[in-house]
Amino acid sequence: MASSSSTSPDSSTRDAARERARQVADQHARQDKRRRRLLQFGILALVLVILAVIGVVVAQNRAQQIPEAGPVPASANQWGGTVLTADGIRTGESEVEQRDLAEVPEAPETPDESAVPPGVEASAEDEPVQVVIFQDFECVHCADFETENGEALEEAVTSGDITLEYRNLNFLDRATPTMYSSRAAAAAYEVGNQVSTEQYLAFVEEVFSHQGSGGLDDEQLVQIADTHGADIATALEENTWRPMVNVVSQESLANGVSGTPTVFIDGERLGNETFQDALDEAVAAKD
Repeated sequence: MASSSSTSPDSSTRDAARERARQVADQHARQDKRRRRLLQFGILALVLVILAVIGVVVAQNRAQQIPEAGPVPASANQWGGTVLTADGIRTGESEVEQRDLAEVPEAPETPDESAVPPGVEASAEDEPVQVVIFQDFECVHCADFETENGEALEEAVTSGDITLEYRNLNFLDRATPTMYSSRAAAAAYEVGNQVSTEQYLAFVEEVFSHQGSGGLDDEQLVQIADTHGADIATALEENTWRPMVNVVSQESLANGVSGTPTVFIDGERLGNETFQDALDEAVAAKD
């Protein structure tokens, strides 16, 4: 009997099964390849996100790495005080071009409240009363002092009865996560470099009006300064005056100023008497 050249049913079934198996395997291989590719893309995206987060953290840490030494602002004396007078803000009064935190003594364990910080003294008989206020822009009591006495201070300084010196401290940096006290004090230095006595006082008043809000960010400080005639964006971004803020704060602690507000009138620390009464007495003594 002649042999048949046609494919047997069993062989056809096996070929079809093998083809289906091959197709299924190819499909699974493509799916596996797609999953591996998606996984690789996912890992790459995650790595990029992690690198971006690390970059932000490094940038933030770098921004907080304030040098120990830095320049004295034009608007400050070498003790870090910004002096306001009827004729404007005194500039260029520092005897040194920069200050170094490493040269400032550590604060004693027990503050000597009888100490008088350098640069605080009684004025001469024919000169205006010297008023020096140590304050912190995050201090609620400083904000209260400004609310109660800001108008009287402006009247006294613009009339020529007093010179008003602000030393802005960073004692309450720990109260906010962004070192608000330091940033606001640095902002005030740059404002003082550019504006009049009246504008500076208006800046101080407005900044204190936000006390208790958790601290203003740099953009808000820039906007407030702009309202009062100063462009402080670059100085804030570059932390130009932060070393000086650290110096004046440490130096104040070393010289018995352990809280804010601390006020001196003609070299005498304000005690329990009201500021207005003590000021009136000091001004009257000049007449």
